[in-house]
Formats: sequence, C-alpha cells, structure tokens
Amino acid sequence: MNLEIIKAKNQSLKDFPKKPYTLIRKIRNCIFEKYDIWDIWDLLPYRWSLIYYDQIKPFFSPRNKRIRKAIPRQYRDISSLIVDVNFEFIKAFYEDEYKADIVDWDATKHHKEFAQWLERAYEYITKTKPQLEKDLEKAYPPSKPIEEWFERVPQEDGTTRMYMKDDGIPYEIKYKDVIRIEEEIRNRDTEILTEIVKRRDFFWT
Repeated sequence: MNLEIIKAKNQSLKDFPKKPYTLIRKIRNCIFEKYDIWDIWDLLPYRWSLIYYDQIKPFFSPRNKRIRKAIPRQYRDISSLIVDVNFEFIKAFYEDEYKADIVDWDATKHHKEFAQWLERAYEYITKTKPQLEKDLEKAYPPSKPIEEWFERVPQEDGTTRMYMKDDGIPYEIKYKDVIRIEEEIRNRDTEILTEIVKRRDFFWT
C-alpha cells in the first residue's frame, strides 16, 4: 500500500460547530453515562441490530438509490452501462458529498489533485459531453425521404429489384464530422473511466 492510498483512506475532515445541547440530548447523554445505552438497539443483542440494518431496513428502503436509478429497467448493453453507472458515481459524489464541504480537500497535494480532477470530470459529464452529443446529432447529413433511398434495377429475367442508391461519397468523407465527434467522446469517456479506477480510494467522506 503506497502513501497516496494511505492518505486517501484517511481523509482530513473539517471542524463543524457542535449541535445545540437540547434537553433530549442531555437526557440521552445522562443515560449513556450511567447505563451505557445510547440507542434502543443497545438494549438488544448486537446481532439483532445487524440483522435490522443489513437485511430488514435495506429490504424496505434500499441504499444507494441514486446509483440504482442509473441502471434502467429496459435492456442496455453492458458497454454503455459501464459509462453511465461510473459517471453517475462521479455526479453523485460531487453533488451529494463533495459539495457538502466536509473534507478538507486542501489537506494534501493528492487531495488537491483529486478535487481538481473531480471538478473537471463533473464539468465534462454535465456540460461538455451533452453539448458534444448535440453536435453529433447535427453532424449527420440531412436525411432524404425513404423513397429516395432506393432505385429499381431491371433484372435479366424481366423483373426488377430495389437497391439502395450509392451517392458515390466515401463513408470517411461523408461522415467525417460524425467520426471526429464520436472519437472525441470515446477518448474523453475512456480517460475519465480510467482515472476513476485509479482515484477510487478518494470517493468517501
């Protein structure tokens, strides 16, 4: 285990103001000091609380709901799910945890680098990529009416067959902008997917 991983697993949390010392909190503190009971589960065997939190509660209210929603009920190829789910990891962490400002992201050089990368990745996922996808749609040549796609070709036996017309323009030229944008999206997606694996130990607060 290298130093970067050790530091990633020991986030420096910021100091937060203490919660108001309410009457209920005073009573709970008193009971805890005298009887070592803080929660109702402290009165029951520890194994029972594990069963509740690990099996019963998740059954009625599954954890990681946001990530679960990133996988649609309809069939999707795994190749696209790899991108969608991992990008949802980044969005969820940025919006739900990073923006909460709990961790001191200036604590170490590695934390600063991660924070900068996270912001760039989030910017790409939420703004740059959607714009590239719009550009991709516009890059396709205008579509002709379907009746103009084909032509009738007489056959030797006197019949005719329908063949798709060839406009004579090579695919690489006709779809040059489409290929370029698709390649840019693929390369940038791959870069972020690679980095999220390398930086996975920073994704917690």
